[in-house]
Amino acid sequence: MAVFVVTGAKRGIGLEFVALVRDLNRDLSELHAIESKSNSCVHLIECDISSYDSISNVGTRLVSDLGADFKISTLINNAAIQHSQQQTSLNMSAYSLQSHITTNVIGPARMMQVLLPYLEKGAVITNITSGIGSLKKVSVGRINAEITPYSISKTALNMLTVHQAHHLKGKAIVVCMDPGHVKTEMGGPKAVLETTDSAQSVLASLSRLVPNGNGKFFLYNGTELPW
Repeated sequence: MAVFVVTGAKRGIGLEFVALVRDLNRDLSELHAIESKSNSCVHLIECDISSYDSISNVGTRLVSDLGADFKISTLINNAAIQHSQQQTSLNMSAYSLQSHITTNVIGPARMMQVLLPYLEKGAVITNITSGIGSLKKVSVGRINAEITPYSISKTALNMLTVHQAHHLKGKAIVVCMDPGHVKTEMGGPKAVLETTDSAQSVLASLSRLVPNGNGKFFLYNGTELPW
């Protein structure tokens, strides 16, 4: 049976990923409701993605829940933070930049390190990023140069993806994926994409990945994006 590990599953797109993987009805709005109706196929593990120690315990918890022989077929690093939305390069604080890097870059990096022994050969790993992490899109004005600490963290996550893809070449496929401007708390009032549509498209795109997609940056629908 395929094993999916999804971080940041408490709300938004992460919650939708879990519901879709289990093929449950969309009216389940709480993660514990999904777990209770999953016939023991969904396991919740509390983890603070900004905490090195908390992430370090995830492997042990998965072994406890799934047994020593389990293997992960798909890892979706979805957990992230976004705050200090008015900060630009001219006024951002050290705290804001550091907290975004800790959660949005170091968190996924550590999660990969911890789960590496449990990945099946050919596993698919996606780091959920954002178009605002694209140097090309921001430099030419296709996306506004704003939310600077968050933008910088997503650009760094993209580079992390490239390094992970290089180091795991032949063992796993690693990509970063922009889920689109989704109607979530983080997406804000101008978002246009429903969480279900985004999550369904991301999962469909991941299912179509082939080895030559390793290390690339995709939109939720599978379109390759510029760095």
